[in-house]
Amino acid sequence: MKKLVLITLVIAVCLSGITAANTQKIHPVDSPLYDALVQLYISEGYALPSTTGPYSTDELLMMLHRIERTTLKEAGKGLYDYLARELDEDDPIVDFDVDINLETYLHTDTDNFTSPEDWIYSFEERKPLVKFVLETSPTDTIYGYSELPVQATRYDDSDNTNGPVSGLYGVEAFTSNVFLLHPTSDGDAGFLNLDFGMPYRAFGAFGGEGWSVQVGRERLSWGAGVSGNLVLGDHVNYHNVGRFTAYGDNFKYTFLTSFFPHPSEYYVYDANLESGTDNDAFPYGGYVNLDANQNAVMSGLSMFLAHRLEGRLFNDKVNLALTEAIMYMSEDNTLDLRVLSPATIFHNYYIRGNANSVLSLEVDYTPISHVNIYSSFLVDEFSLPGEPTAGQDGALPQAFGLLVGAKGNYPLLEGILYGSFEWVKTDPYLYLRDNGDRTQDAGEYGINYVIALREYMVGGINYQQEFLGYEYGNDAIVLNAQVGFREYGKFNASLNLFYMMHGTYDAWTLWDEEDETNGTSLATTPTEVHDPENNMDSDVSDRDSVSHTLVIGARGDYLVVDTLSVYGQLDWINITNPGNISTADELSDVQLTIGLSYKL
Repeated sequence: MKKLVLITLVIAVCLSGITAANTQKIHPVDSPLYDALVQLYISEGYALPSTTGPYSTDELLMMLHRIERTTLKEAGKGLYDYLARELDEDDPIVDFDVDINLETYLHTDTDNFTSPEDWIYSFEERKPLVKFVLETSPTDTIYGYSELPVQATRYDDSDNTNGPVSGLYGVEAFTSNVFLLHPTSDGDAGFLNLDFGMPYRAFGAFGGEGWSVQVGRERLSWGAGVSGNLVLGDHVNYHNVGRFTAYGDNFKYTFLTSFFPHPSEYYVYDANLESGTDNDAFPYGGYVNLDANQNAVMSGLSMFLAHRLEGRLFNDKVNLALTEAIMYMSEDNTLDLRVLSPATIFHNYYIRGNANSVLSLEVDYTPISHVNIYSSFLVDEFSLPGEPTAGQDGALPQAFGLLVGAKGNYPLLEGILYGSFEWVKTDPYLYLRDNGDRTQDAGEYGINYVIALREYMVGGINYQQEFLGYEYGNDAIVLNAQVGFREYGKFNASLNLFYMMHGTYDAWTLWDEEDETNGTSLATTPTEVHDPENNMDSDVSDRDSVSHTLVIGARGDYLVVDTLSVYGQLDWINITNPGNISTADELSDVQLTIGLSYKL
């Protein structure tokens, strides 16, 4: 085995000296190259480049070449040259990199902010202690990528009495990503918390001029939002994805599949259990099994399926994106191959027992140089002609999402000053639905846009549930403002203001048809009472108010030399009516992250 590893390393080193341009290299959704392209487009009066990430080098080059360099001002030429230089760089046939990251985390409230979800600098953003990266470019049309991070698990353990438990997210005022130095919550050695669920980004890709295919694990983002996106948000740690995209000067088409565990793996339904009674199996109050392990037999199919068409109009001043998607589920693993058609209208299959469809329209417009206005409208549920409408028994609760915002920038010194303002509203039943019976009882899963990722823990398997679309989910109004300054390849600093009003409905709220006695579809954002039942809370009677979250934050990073960078983030969080309980004490926390990254 040692000889095999040594031979592999020797071959990799030898091949790493052979270089060629690979236009099928895939750039992640948080790539600074794409961000620079966005700023260049806005600065020069163009509508945003494609908002459907990730992107191949070929696609980014096509976007760049849409702009004529000779017409640019000096600041624009600087951005253009930065992009051209980075995208035209030759790629070795085999490239093996090692990133070393040291991060420290400090905060003030060690009693209430003690889980990964309580941190603004989230689990998905935290850098691993060490990351091994292997990139392969055997030809200019084939690309492979895999990264192996050495990091701690999100949770140490979970059970149906205490829920998920983590010792590395706030029970102590000071922690770090050098998790070997920190004990877990039950006193075990920190090295036992090594995350063996990786890799989270690993895939193969191939393609040609104007098209790309990608299969593997990857993070996705569809939309122009800063606080999140309504269809696909980049907060989901990874997707098991198959993606085909074709693009030209004025259009782009994407067909995508992404697979997740079926809810029957982690929801437990007992028709004899009634809401409000003691549930001995789940003392924490929910109907989601938190005591899962790797010995359980997995069953069922849960698939996100979508196609998305983008078009550029009016001399590149307007970009339009139309998306239709379904969440397809089958508890007995049945896959109707007809749903894989890339050109059909998914809603018109009329397979409500297996699928929940959504439709999204996104438009952005750059009226003048340096200013872009964007919007996204998501339709989850509405009444068709002939169906019961609001106020009638049997009507389906309306579910819409709306996101509007503006982005601006201006060249300053050797960099660019940028900013944004965004407003988002999501209906109480957005992303939620029953599983075909037009009602939902406690313990029953719904065909929701709430997905789960299987994550390794020392004590078993964690089913990490997330909204597939907007990170903050349903029943919310969000305001987000940001201003910053960036010199690409050198320095970035920003200030961010986030304010959210969140109602009592959440990812586990049970769905039902309208009934004039329970007011199902009369709920408006944000709700102050929780009328339906809830799969993670058997007694919601104490939810009597809107929670208010205010976050003021600053972050920055600086490239000291090509291989060394330093960065930090400081956030102040204040929550009123936490848990939607008016009698709960107001919570506040100050969170500081300081990091250093070195690339070998």
